[in-house]
Amino acid sequence: MSSAATAPTSTGPLLARFKDLVSYQSQHADNGIPREVMEYLAANKVFPVVCPPGLVGRNALAPLLGWPGLCITIAQCTPRQGPVAHNHTGTLETFFCLDGRFDVEWGNRLEHKVTLEPGDLCSVPPGVYRTFRNLTDGEARLLVLIQGDEKMSDKIEMPRRIGEEVRQKHGDRVMELLAGINMRFQGGEAKDITPEQMQSRIGRAAHLEPRAGAQETVFPLMAPQAGGAPVQAWPGLSVALLQPSAGEASTATVDGEHAQWVINIGDTACEVVVDGRTTVLGRYDLVRVEPGTTRTVRGSTGQACRILLATQGRDTISAQAIQ
Repeated sequence: MSSAATAPTSTGPLLARFKDLVSYQSQHADNGIPREVMEYLAANKVFPVVCPPGLVGRNALAPLLGWPGLCITIAQCTPRQGPVAHNHTGTLETFFCLDGRFDVEWGNRLEHKVTLEPGDLCSVPPGVYRTFRNLTDGEARLLVLIQGDEKMSDKIEMPRRIGEEVRQKHGDRVMELLAGINMRFQGGEAKDITPEQMQSRIGRAAHLEPRAGAQETVFPLMAPQAGGAPVQAWPGLSVALLQPSAGEASTATVDGEHAQWVINIGDTACEVVVDGRTTVLGRYDLVRVEPGTTRTVRGSTGQACRILLATQGRDTISAQAIQ
């Protein structure tokens, strides 16, 4: 169960500071799953940031409670590290490279791969084995957006042989605890998508086209069908880059049907002003702008800044439409 508030309070908006996030390796170690097991199965550290109401799974202890159908996490990997092959059986998993360089690999033998540079995005559909790996000599991070239906569970399956390794080393009780957070080892052969099919699921920062609106200019990365972005999301989510220049402020109103997660992905601090209240975001900090409010984003001390906007509606994909 998440301990987050479900709405902003009189003391401020929904806000997560990267420096204060707790990895789910630490969270579930407190619940009986050895840290080394979670570090083996997943990225070295995965920081849940936002989860939907009622989620049962590894990300359920996120500090912020959002709307149905979306989890937001940050995966942090040591050099050459990444998770074991795994299959999200009912969710769309999207990787956005925050820093470093990553290979995203997929297929039953992980025989395909695409390399992500900072600002690049790759979306992997359900029912496909995937992993990712940090290619650099230092720690590197991905922002991970996981979309599901209104009652998403975000179950993942891993190969049976991985489960047997864990069982032999850690016993049946750990296997039961993993199953309790929807991490299971039932996976056999899964479906595949070709590298050609994956091309439509990749957004490159270097190739983004600006979209000038009535209020501000953004660079769309991902949107539902016919949303004008290079990558198609499931219903209820649009993702875009916002890059105010030094000394520039960018102002827009979030309509009454959406909320907007504002994530500072740059090296310098930025300010988000809503209703006269200024929130300073450090690197990888996140704040939610509520429906029907106007927000202004600008770099602190007049510097340029880089922002990722994840705009969420209340609509989600139907369970019947997930393939």
